Amino acid sequence: MEPLAQVDNEQQVLELLTGSLKHEWAVSLEYIIHAYSLPKGKYFYSDPVVDSVLDMRAQTIQVGIDEMYHALQMGLVIRQMGAQPTFQTDEIVRFPRILDNLARNQRTEDIVTALYQKSRFREGAFPKVQNMFCNISYDEVRHSRQFQAMVETLKKSGQEEALCLQPDPRAEDKEEVRILQNITRLENELMHRYLAHVLLFSEHQDLSWRLFKNSIDHMRHWDKNSGILIKLGSLLRLENAERRPDGSERSLKPMPDAYPGTDRLSALQTLLPAEEGLMALYQDLLPLLAEGEIKEQIKFHIMQNREHLFTQEWLLNNSRRIKGLV
Repeated sequence: MEPLAQVDNEQQVLELLTGSLKHEWAVSLEYIIHAYSLPKGKYFYSDPVVDSVLDMRAQTIQVGIDEMYHALQMGLVIRQMGAQPTFQTDEIVRFPRILDNLARNQRTEDIVTALYQKSRFREGAFPKVQNMFCNISYDEVRHSRQFQAMVETLKKSGQEEALCLQPDPRAEDKEEVRILQNITRLENELMHRYLAHVLLFSEHQDLSWRLFKNSIDHMRHWDKNSGILIKLGSLLRLENAERRPDGSERSLKPMPDAYPGTDRLSALQTLLPAEEGLMALYQDLLPLLAEGEIKEQIKFHIMQNREHLFTQEWLLNNSRRIKGLV
């Protein structure tokens, strides 16, 4: 998306916000997928912003989380303007080489910085939106410098050809891996489904923040499950990906772009069975795992999902009891 030469009216603000939101959803996923294609604690760099030596994998995850919060900010502003936030994304790419992914991340940050900083708002028009874009743009400046330092570190250390982790074909055939891949996909979907309802009900603070808590829980489960997949010899999948001749994977739809539920009752009616379906998969997975760290982590996810089931059941019951609730 090119910077807007002039932002004069509400329609142009919404055009800028919607295009930016597609980008933020995409990179919030892409960076974490890149991170979980790296081994933990192997590649370190000297961060020029915080003046510390950091794990490239861990910092890339943190940048992905930053981008998710950018997306949430933009979605809330779109809702406040009376429009519907999109969950469509830009293309997501994963290259075989670590260097290519990090270089793409840096280019992406530079492009979006230009978008946010060079779009010209009419003086005095939409000052809060303009200020938000200015603030976010300097997060992107920081991210660019951090990715640049990672790229330079790999080059200086002669690791330009270092490859991302590759799944073991034998692991991919295991039932526990198949179930966990499906669970991880559903955790990602539920994370974004809850965020969709956080935005939809943003004026209802009680409901909105309860749903936001569940979204964060599902994000943490997605994060932990991605690490478990590596321990089991597998790798986080890029959904709906096409593999190109250069070995890259590219997806135009790495997550659903629409979610059921348009009001409080219909949204809550869909969330409860979604949680129940996820719980059933976890229960199928548990007896396939050996005693130890992985099994204990899965038990923790099950415990938190039981809390979600309790909460969602009573949110639904209460919404049915109180007349006039929308």
